[in-house]
Amino acid sequence: MPVFSSLSSFFNRHKRKLIVTSAFAVSAYFLIDHFIVKKFRNFQNSLKQELIFKQQIKQRFIQTQQDCYHTILALLPVLTAPIVDSLPVELITKALRLKKNNPGPSPNANNGDNSQLTTDNLNLLENNQNPDSELAVYLSKSKIELWNLLKIKTITRTLTLIYAISGLLLITRVQLNILARRSYLESAILMAGVKSTSTAESINPQENYIIEQTYLSLSWWLLNKGWANLHSLIEPLVVKHFESINPKSELSISDFQGILSDIVNELNHPSVNISENLFPIHYDDVVESLLNVNPELISQLDSPESNLFKLVNETKSIISNDNASYFHNLFSTLVTSSLNTLHGNLLVNLQGGSSSLLLNSSTDLKEEKIVDLESINTRFKLASFLAQLSVQNGIIIDNNNIKYEEEDDIEGFINNLSNPDGFGNGPKNLELSGNAYVNEINNLDELDEFSAGIYSNFE
Repeated sequence: MPVFSSLSSFFNRHKRKLIVTSAFAVSAYFLIDHFIVKKFRNFQNSLKQELIFKQQIKQRFIQTQQDCYHTILALLPVLTAPIVDSLPVELITKALRLKKNNPGPSPNANNGDNSQLTTDNLNLLENNQNPDSELAVYLSKSKIELWNLLKIKTITRTLTLIYAISGLLLITRVQLNILARRSYLESAILMAGVKSTSTAESINPQENYIIEQTYLSLSWWLLNKGWANLHSLIEPLVVKHFESINPKSELSISDFQGILSDIVNELNHPSVNISENLFPIHYDDVVESLLNVNPELISQLDSPESNLFKLVNETKSIISNDNASYFHNLFSTLVTSSLNTLHGNLLVNLQGGSSSLLLNSSTDLKEEKIVDLESINTRFKLASFLAQLSVQNGIIIDNNNIKYEEEDDIEGFINNLSNPDGFGNGPKNLELSGNAYVNEINNLDELDEFSAGIYSNFE
């Protein structure tokens, strides 16, 4: 047929061209599949790996911050117990209660009239007849002396707790994020199959674990020495600013907050080195800490290649060297945040509002605090502030994060005094809603940014 003959003649005439074209087309197809398609697939895989890598980093970072939070709650009783014991507000209150109910021997005392003594007071006296007891020391003081002591010790305790807890949170964030970053890098290197010559890879994993636990245990410095140094810095300033204010003096909440802010501003002065009380910066302090946690590792402080030396040195560089200003400012932000929480709670509770407006640590919700503008300038006796501070101290040291109801002894005592002497005018029953202070500072964006900077420092 003419059609087939024409096609046959066409293929015969262009046979060479067709073969070359076909070969070129097949080669082009394989080249495209091998280079372009495979490169595109490799690019897709690399993107997936990068997303997985970023997601792993994010998840580990979030987990590390949660670990920090739970670590703080676990260490809270260890940190706060000696602070509370060293500032015995409850003992001073007990002495004041005894003196209130037993003002002194009455004219009928020799006739055996003991109507002035209640059963509770007799029990207190019977349990504290030892002249060397702490209560006996306070019972030997006058009411004025006891009120002044109560004023200074209550305010000092509040500020010391705020400073110590803020410092513990900040140092724990530094330590755990450094360790989390190192751990992730080591695991990433192992997964990549790259041989590392670093000291971390060359020592026994068990030894590395001991070193890391010892490094974390350097919080011993703040838990045993640092808080006491903070206390010694804070109390003279409290005396300076509150010495002339007696318990009957009336202050607005803003006035009271302003005095506390003045104390904090003095503590924030560059001449006051707060950071050395949060972590053992000086060599002798590190040695003292190690003597109490793991003396066997003291020799590593003299070896620049040791893991412990590197961990301590990096921590010191963050809080006391080039980044000292940033660290100090962040620490001040945490303290200021706690003072703002205190101010808000005082504002609500002194107005007779429900403490359910406090931050509830078991939820992420925050109740709005509605306060009349006129009430901001309402004046309260200093005794009422002291009562509220004792309540707030209970919130600050709480690590249970559960709701509970409590009638504070100090506040009840001051309210009892209000009848004859005009002291106190605050509510008696308060429902405390978790640790609003720890939750507030733990959720600060500045703290997360600081932690992220440490965690992502892969240099």
